[in-house]
Amino acid sequence: MNLQDTFVILDTCVLLKPRVSDVLMDLRAEKVFAAHWTENIDVEFLRNMQEVFGVSEAGAQNRLRAMKRRCPEWEVYMFSSDFSAVPKQVDAKDRHVAAAAIALRHAVDKDIEDDAPGASYDVILVTDNVKDLAKNQMAKLGVRVLRSGAFLNEVYTAEPEATTRAVLQAAKDLKTPPYTVAELLHALREQGATTLVAQMSKALAVKPVERERMPKATA
Repeated sequence: MNLQDTFVILDTCVLLKPRVSDVLMDLRAEKVFAAHWTENIDVEFLRNMQEVFGVSEAGAQNRLRAMKRRCPEWEVYMFSSDFSAVPKQVDAKDRHVAAAAIALRHAVDKDIEDDAPGASYDVILVTDNVKDLAKNQMAKLGVRVLRSGAFLNEVYTAEPEATTRAVLQAAKDLKTPPYTVAELLHALREQGATTLVAQMSKALAVKPVERERMPKATA
């Protein structure tokens, strides 16, 4: 897997998961895949960071800017033809996400045809809302739909050394709140990255452990 053969749309629900998105950003730094999303996903991300997670507008904007710095290729431009191609089985609220993946597929098809005809590559929509995104129908359009944990498992299987570096870097960078490697592995396992965690735990001789919850402040 690399920037030239694996092209990924990251859904809002994936970008919002802090430990998963931390590792995904460090995997992008390892140049394991090219990561993309859209302005529509931007809007959803900022709204949910504030309304659901209670992050300030400035904090949400800072997080988004940091991800964009890590993924300079992030923006996908959609056209009416991309929306028209969305399978009718896709839930109405997720049509823009499916359209983004189809737009990315079209853009990559064109680039490959122009620059490297016959090359093999993957277009993957990473989402934890698989049931509303018509996985089978999207596959017929050349887009694989995977949960974030399943995607991380595939990445580890293809690139174990790069994935290990990304997880170790994410744990090192986490300060607020701090996470040990063992705690981060536990968090990733909770999100379905079971293969990654099992193999990495064995290789590093680290047993995943649940992070202790911080006690609530009392008045």
